[in-house]
Amino acid sequence: MTKRLWTAEEDARLRAMYTTATVKQIAELLNRTEMSIRIRAWEQGLRKHHKPACNWKPIGSERMDRGILIRKVTDTGRDKKDWKRVDVIEWEAKNGPIPPGYSLMLKDGNGPRTQDNLALFTKSEHFKRASVHAMPPEIAALYQLKGQITQAINRRTRTEQQAPSEPSDDT
Repeated sequence: MTKRLWTAEEDARLRAMYTTATVKQIAELLNRTEMSIRIRAWEQGLRKHHKPACNWKPIGSERMDRGILIRKVTDTGRDKKDWKRVDVIEWEAKNGPIPPGYSLMLKDGNGPRTQDNLALFTKSEHFKRASVHAMPPEIAALYQLKGQITQAINRRTRTEQQAPSEPSDDT
């Protein structure tokens, strides 16, 4: 089997069609295998442009996420990188970037997300403030009770799923 070299004309046609036509269509038009089309496209640095998802939003769009306003700042296709809390964006515009090891949190824990009610806390301070141990004893006891109930439900569910079913007497 002899290897057929690519001509400048074939390269130009490949570049023109690659983003809109299927690999199979291009292979038929250029009388080449699909694999040779894929390899040549990769060598040329060509990429297929995929249509954005139906829920795609442009940069600058805002939405609520668990009660917190977030804004799209990049378009990488990865939510954690693309969306950022608006209060963090505004804090960084006024005070500079948040240093590593710190979190931006509400001072009073539940007030409005305004600049005067936000402060930087270390990760250990964040844990102490958000932990069940920082809550009143009655609330902490409720969390512990909820955990015990959840464990009991999970144990019972697992036991029921693992138990072999009894044969019925409907013979």
